[in-house]
Amino acid sequence: MSDLPHGPDLNRWLDALFVGTNATLFALHRIVTPTARVHFREPFLPADAKHDGKPLIYMTWHRLNYACMPVFLSLPPEARPTLIMHDGVASRAFSHRSTVWMGFESFVFRRNSNASPREQIAAYIRSTGRPILNLPDSGGPYGVVKPGILEVARACDARLVPFQVTAKPALSVGKKLQHVIPLPYCRIDVRRGVPLSGHSSVDDCQRALDALA
Repeated sequence: MSDLPHGPDLNRWLDALFVGTNATLFALHRIVTPTARVHFREPFLPADAKHDGKPLIYMTWHRLNYACMPVFLSLPPEARPTLIMHDGVASRAFSHRSTVWMGFESFVFRRNSNASPREQIAAYIRSTGRPILNLPDSGGPYGVVKPGILEVARACDARLVPFQVTAKPALSVGKKLQHVIPLPYCRIDVRRGVPLSGHSSVDDCQRALDALA
């Protein structure tokens, strides 16, 4: 008979493991973030955002996910975007707890729901008015905008705000995705593009992000 946990025992075993992985990631952020120097080339919040009243969807490439954390933590709490996650193992292992401990709001969509992830995210934005972070190439192919973000933006009349970050010194981790991991005392430069309407095209979004590289 196998001694591996199963059923409820497996869930308890995984929960204990996930506390450890989230704590490790949180500790790394706590080392880097206080020493990082964040420089905005232009104000991160669009000048007309408060008067416009439309929700904002900040978008950048997946590989910059970790490098964005010091950027967002330098903003006032109300301006920090909600981080979108799913209920799968990978998301639970690396982000569910650590991001909350860092002071972020998070929204976890259910992958096996009758409502699609896009519908769930749009409903969250409509009900809260909160800005969110979206990684339009999540899941690959990387560096290529996929249309899902536009469907969300149209469903809740949101504006898309493209941005890019550059961290030096930093590590590049992974062969395919090449996550950018900022190191202590790094400088993080932030470039924000012109906000786009939810009625923009995928090509518009691609060009906007590519122009910030």
